[in-house]
Amino acid sequence: MNLRSVLVPALVLTAAGGLLAVLLLADPPNSSSDETAASRDGQLAKALVAETQNEISSAQTSPPAPAAPAPLPGNIRDVSPDGVSAPKVSGGLKRIAPSKRYLELKDPPVEPIPDGPLELVRVQVLDGGRLRANQITVKLAHIIPLEPEETCVSRLGGTWPCGARARTFLRGLIRQFKVNCEKIEELGPRQILATCSRGKIDLSTRLVRYGWADPLENAPDHLQELALKAKERKIGKWQAEWLKDLPATQWENDPTAALPGLEVIEPEIVEWSLRADPEAPEDDTSLFGLGDPAIAPQQ
Repeated sequence: MNLRSVLVPALVLTAAGGLLAVLLLADPPNSSSDETAASRDGQLAKALVAETQNEISSAQTSPPAPAAPAPLPGNIRDVSPDGVSAPKVSGGLKRIAPSKRYLELKDPPVEPIPDGPLELVRVQVLDGGRLRANQITVKLAHIIPLEPEETCVSRLGGTWPCGARARTFLRGLIRQFKVNCEKIEELGPRQILATCSRGKIDLSTRLVRYGWADPLENAPDHLQELALKAKERKIGKWQAEWLKDLPATQWENDPTAALPGLEVIEPEIVEWSLRADPEAPEDDTSLFGLGDPAIAPQQ
């Protein structure tokens, strides 16, 4: 019998038994050491967070990085299409500013509007006091136009879009005719304040005359007079001013009183009017000639 085949299993079993005995007889782990390890990990995490925040704040306060330099000629990728040979670059590359012509095409300079008379065609009405044509926005002088979303009090109660109605009035006044304007001042790029007319009709005067705009305080006297007349006539945006001028009637104070403008009709007149023939006997049932004498009661 081979002695080695007996000693090896015995040694393995002895080592396993000793390891098991050590595990069973050893003391349990100390909880204080675990708490110490956990607190150590928390401190490390706080330190990492603080360091990250410091890096972020320093990155925000630091000046921006300079632009990347131009690439070397050997690092330029050839993107030329087939049949086109790329130029050979032997020296260093340098970035240059865009040309003046390119800047003019990108942001074309705004030309000043001439002071002389302007003839506008294909006029677009923006609201009750502004026009646009030939890439120029014209604000009518001497008036305060109604805003497109402005509303006025209605005769029947509620409101109505008087601002949109003023714009429609100006559109109907211009239609497809040419408009001639005299520049007063420049309000901005391609924007002017001007007096405009369609033929012999001054647009600002016509708007004030029909109650679709108010004159400015420094407007000419004839515009102030036209505004007062429009308000007296209750036209344009002043259409509901007559509501406060209605005279009081007895019917408002006494609901049992007769309605104004109606006359009392006697019952005898009503009965007479319902008969087809006032001279016919009372037992005649033909009302307005529609009755059938055959079904009349027999005497």
